[in-house]
Amino acid sequence: MTRFRHLPEVSQQIVILVVGTRFRAAYEIYAHSAVARGVGVTEDQIATITAGKRPADLSEEAQVAYDVAADLLNGGVLAEAAYQRAIGLFGQLGVEELIYLVGHYCFVSMTLNGFDIPVPDGDSFP
Repeated sequence: MTRFRHLPEVSQQIVILVVGTRFRAAYEIYAHSAVARGVGVTEDQIATITAGKRPADLSEEAQVAYDVAADLLNGGVLAEAAYQRAIGLFGQLGVEELIYLVGHYCFVSMTLNGFDIPVPDGDSFP
């Protein structure tokens, strides 16, 4: 599990799944779907995220984490409204962790894809 002090674990896993989905990083999605389940993300939420959509039933924190990740993955500067909403929920250090997490898992996803790391035999991701 990723451990940040200011960003809730569910929000972390939502971000990682959003990034993994954007890069179609099979192992990333596989591994963090399991972690996400363990922290309370539902199967339907995971399936919706990995289909490239935001689940309607996310908590406010998870919605903001999803939106910030999706916004950053679209390129350009993070929208001020998204930034301010994240500040209101997570504080400055939480937003820094959130932005770092998106960037870090972009790197991880690219690396996994570059080496074509598969999911374990017999397993799949949603």
